[in-house]
Amino acid sequence: MWQSLLDAYRDRIVDTGREPLFLLLLGLVLSFLFIRLSTRLIRARVRWWPGNVAPGGLHIHHVVFGQTLLLVCGVAAFAVRGDGGAWWNLLGFGFGVGAGLVLDEFALVLHLKDVYWSTQGRTSVDAVVLAVVTIGLLLLGELPLGGFARHPDGPTLAGASVLLALVVVTLLKGKTWTGLLGIMLWPLALVGAVRLARPASPWARWRYRSRPRRLARAERREDRIHRRLVAAKTAAYDLVAGTPDADPETPAVPEARAVPAAPTAPTAPEPVERPVEQPVGPPVERPPAPWRLRCAAAARWYLRIATLLNLLGAVIAPFRAQVERADRGEYFTPVLVTSGFTTALLAGLLAVMLRRRKRAAWIAALALTAAHAAVCAVALAFPQYRAHPFNQVSTGLTVALLLALLAARPVFRVRGGRGNLSLAAAVLLLGGALLTGLGAVAVRLAHTGAVPGWGAAARYAVLRLVTVSGAVEVTDVDVPGWLDLGLNLPATALLLLTLRILLRSPRGTEGRRPEDERALRDLLERHGGRDSLGYFALRRDKAVCFSPSGRAAVAYRVVNGVALASGDPVGDPEAWPQAIEEWLRRARAHAWIPAVTGADERAGTVYVRTAGLRALHLGDEAVVAAAGFTLDGREMRGLRQTCRRLARAGYTVVVRRHRDVPPEEFAGLVRLADAWRHGRTERGFSMALGRLGDPEDGDCLLAECRDEAGRTAALLSFVPWGADGLSLDLMRRDRESDNGLVEYTVAELLRRAGEFGVARVSLNFAMFREAFEPRMGAGPVLRLWRGVLRLLSRWWRLESLYRANARYRPAWEPRYVLYEKPSELPAIGLANALAEGFLTRPRLRRGSRTR
Repeated sequence: MWQSLLDAYRDRIVDTGREPLFLLLLGLVLSFLFIRLSTRLIRARVRWWPGNVAPGGLHIHHVVFGQTLLLVCGVAAFAVRGDGGAWWNLLGFGFGVGAGLVLDEFALVLHLKDVYWSTQGRTSVDAVVLAVVTIGLLLLGELPLGGFARHPDGPTLAGASVLLALVVVTLLKGKTWTGLLGIMLWPLALVGAVRLARPASPWARWRYRSRPRRLARAERREDRIHRRLVAAKTAAYDLVAGTPDADPETPAVPEARAVPAAPTAPTAPEPVERPVEQPVGPPVERPPAPWRLRCAAAARWYLRIATLLNLLGAVIAPFRAQVERADRGEYFTPVLVTSGFTTALLAGLLAVMLRRRKRAAWIAALALTAAHAAVCAVALAFPQYRAHPFNQVSTGLTVALLLALLAARPVFRVRGGRGNLSLAAAVLLLGGALLTGLGAVAVRLAHTGAVPGWGAAARYAVLRLVTVSGAVEVTDVDVPGWLDLGLNLPATALLLLTLRILLRSPRGTEGRRPEDERALRDLLERHGGRDSLGYFALRRDKAVCFSPSGRAAVAYRVVNGVALASGDPVGDPEAWPQAIEEWLRRARAHAWIPAVTGADERAGTVYVRTAGLRALHLGDEAVVAAAGFTLDGREMRGLRQTCRRLARAGYTVVVRRHRDVPPEEFAGLVRLADAWRHGRTERGFSMALGRLGDPEDGDCLLAECRDEAGRTAALLSFVPWGADGLSLDLMRRDRESDNGLVEYTVAELLRRAGEFGVARVSLNFAMFREAFEPRMGAGPVLRLWRGVLRLLSRWWRLESLYRANARYRPAWEPRYVLYEKPSELPAIGLANALAEGFLTRPRLRRGSRTR
């Protein structure tokens, strides 16, 4: 279809001399859309957008630039002698750009005041629409008032006079659009003049005063038809041009007066539990209607099917040949149905992002569908395309998708992060230019015949970056088939990166306020003994969602688009469902993937019941009861020998609360802990506090192992777990000291736990513990899984953590990861690895480290 449309463009636009007028229309539409986008970004105070042009404090409206372009291009077009050729095309486009800038501020010129964002400013949009429709009709060959010859005769003048009279009558009847378009299309003027006038029009005031029944019919038609049309036009204008500000001159609707009640005796106010103030977040909106949700689901399924067809066309050669014949001949396919990895990726990613209800994905899908529908409408204007039922089906599917997207607009409310658009545009332009240059070089090197010029090679490279279907022919380029695929795959990767940037969710930068941390500490003081990971909710890089009553909270962090909650909810278990619902609502509002890591069985059950999540066993937490710990027995022989060896070497363990350590000494210990990290990324998220030496953490316990000279060789920090428990937070040792210092320090702490009122101690978390435990009769799958984990343990210490914990003979408490859909598990696993520090993003420069 595309090659045929290009040929039709040459035959009907270029060869007939209408190309300057077409370029004028194109410049008008593009300049209007661009300037509306610019003003909306300025109105939203987007930081990266340049803003208004105001040299010396003088605000220059864009109508000034439009008038300058109109004057320059108009005068230059008259100054060109003979056949202007390319000059007329260039001047026509410039004239259209100037016309778009002027008409966008038509209301300012009409009212002689800045009414751009008021209801009166909608006159500018009316002027633009009228100009676009008029120029479009001129391109199609329609002339005003029926058209005139060079020397009109009497019948021609009479017909024009009748048509002009019909137009005047239509305008007097209050049908502005019908009358103005009737100048170009006489049937509209005839219908407008014959039918009833609008009730507020001059014709109705003059002619319907003595005809009440006709006036009543006009009022009923106004309510039944015209008000709906005006509402649809207003919605379309809001979508394209932005919603106007509230008109301050509009009188407010008076409030209904309440009937005074009889006086009653004053009663004591009932006590009301004050909820915890929530951070500023997205407002709670009414859910969309079910039929709109079904329209959104239909749009997603269409994109999924298009993705599958595009993949089949890219992989299967016969199917790709069928698509190429359809696109090159007198047939055309529905929107986003072609052969190529690029279009498959585009359709698939749009389907995924529409499922997450992202507004940017909806805008992209709507723009692509509307553009394709317009091309299909133009194609059906030609008999050779209209004669094939396949083309009508393709147009019907495209229009159906367009209507479904428009109907589902309220469903897609999630906005992207700041700066997505500018960064995505920069990546697309720079990457596209680089791939085009490299592709042109590859085309010239791989050409089988005469070497094509740089222009033809670059044009061919651009076409193959978009699709491998050959929808548009390049006759002077002949390259092997493998080069088409080699050009399309890098473009697919570039498109994936661009769309990933454009559609990425907000990063979740809302910080924790001091009152949030105080509320969390109050909850931990009352309910902190339920979960050994509860104190880690005080980690400063976690946000908090409180239940409406303030009796429970969910601590989470946004990592790579995943709202990753850790541990159990903090607070009263009776209020856990309300806190989980608030956390889930916030994740839905920002299109974050909800996930939980490190939840125990009870909390996992509540997450499953409340949020509909699924549970997956992640590993086990080692919990040692201090009262039953002893180094006696055959099973403790290895740990007992380690402790005796280090005791004979003169090592001692000093155990103190953080508040009992002098500040100067604590500062030195923090420097040692930071130095022993050897500059590596700090690991830990669900079982790490992320700081050491904070005055607010005075109840934490510090176990310090010193050598015979009194120098610190290892230190461990434990956070409180209720009133009688500890949970391991930080573990550091000097790598040049003797082995076994950590085990020795933990054993000494467990032996002296009664001195600090500690009855239980939570140690490290062992991922995939069951795979490392010796088991009789293990099958090939378990042995293979164990081998993979041992290979990964070379970098991430999976097996060594299990072996170290197992030496204390602890009780193993299962921990779970909770997810919503299996397809989201890779993203959740990546977010978990990034949060825990197993993976790190590459950075250009090194920032300051947080202790």
